[in-house]
Amino acid sequence: MLSDTICAVATGPARGAVAVVRVSGPKSLEILNRVVSRARAWEPRHQYFCTLLDGAEILDKALVTYFAAPASFTGQDVVEFAVHGSDYIKGRLLEILCAYGARPAKRGEFSQRAFLNGKLDLIEAQGICDVIAAGNKAAHRLAMGSLEGKLSKRLQEMKQTLAELLAQIEVRLDDVDEEMAPLEGPFITQQIQIVLTHIQALAATFSVGRLIKDGLKVALVGVPNSGKSSLLNALVGFDRAIVTEAAGTTRDTVEEILDINGQKVILTDTAGIRDHAVDVAEQEGMRRSVRAMENADVIVWVTDGSLSLSAAEETLWQQIKQQNKRILLVRNKMDRTVAPLDLPADLKGLTPFAISCKTGQGVAELKNALVEQMTHAESEDGILISNLRHYEALLRAQTDLEEALLKVNSGGEFLAEHLRKALFYLQDLLGEVTPDDVLGIIFSKFCMGK
Repeated sequence: MLSDTICAVATGPARGAVAVVRVSGPKSLEILNRVVSRARAWEPRHQYFCTLLDGAEILDKALVTYFAAPASFTGQDVVEFAVHGSDYIKGRLLEILCAYGARPAKRGEFSQRAFLNGKLDLIEAQGICDVIAAGNKAAHRLAMGSLEGKLSKRLQEMKQTLAELLAQIEVRLDDVDEEMAPLEGPFITQQIQIVLTHIQALAATFSVGRLIKDGLKVALVGVPNSGKSSLLNALVGFDRAIVTEAAGTTRDTVEEILDINGQKVILTDTAGIRDHAVDVAEQEGMRRSVRAMENADVIVWVTDGSLSLSAAEETLWQQIKQQNKRILLVRNKMDRTVAPLDLPADLKGLTPFAISCKTGQGVAELKNALVEQMTHAESEDGILISNLRHYEALLRAQTDLEEALLKVNSGGEFLAEHLRKALFYLQDLLGEVTPDDVLGIIFSKFCMGK
């Protein structure tokens, strides 16, 4: 695969003034000299203003940059053409490159070559994908941490500690004449515990890292006419949902993405939930409301603060608390005459947010409360994990290290086996032992041209 020369458009599909077409592989320089009107001695990392030819005709005037192996992103010879953003020019240039010996690149194939050529490890490669997908400040910061190698460095340190300990244990297993002094149990326990503590700290950040990367899912629920749609509009800052005085206006879920203090929040306004639906459409709307609660990370229970808690709302509370989610209680319409609040015993622990969508009262406080849990859960050095594959590998390594602690005094081979497994999971995270089919799945999720 690495012997092929590949090409792709490296910029997005939308039409723009300039597009970049990238070539990587052993034939890159040969193809370049055939595409331009005049071959030359290309100095690496210098831009040249060139005429690109389509047979005897001019295709475009472009800026061309040559990167010589191994000092390139992929570790191979790389050529980048900065052409005008015409769909025709991009498409025709790719056809010409393929006619001269290149082939279309697969998704993520440039990054995969960089990984295979040792230019970056698997976590750093996945950081590239996350940087491209980042839609807010927090997600960008998280992705850049992976791309810059912070997580890789921490894993390398843990791997080194385990590898050195395992080497000391294994050499003593081969010492049949017992010429070497045995390792002391407290020393082995200390080394394992050092790595285990780091792994546990990293794994504990996944719940927040996932929210930062994918967004905090928030379901606005309540009985009809409690003001859920008004609250959605107040949070997003414009009239996203239809609001009327009639109860049951919202029949379907309405979703909007919001940036709160650099954090991605996905708000879902739901149909009002009551005992009896008036028609099939409302029945389906309530079913979707329950599903939104089930999928949410946070449930915002919206009540009408001008009214006492109704029997329907007490019934709804029983449904909400069964979800076992973080719950924020909102008393809406606080610009009106406020009714006394008499909460059931199991609601006493919820501190209500006094909200008026009409005046804006309490909206900022509710926004801050939504993202509070996403801003206070970093491990040492500010490292967070957001990738499910990373999380699962850390849990497996944690399990084997915990088993290893139980085997410190019961036999070197059993201890060594658990250390080998834990070490394997750390190596898999870095891509040192990852099977080719798994790598193919990982890189297939990248965008085209990267």
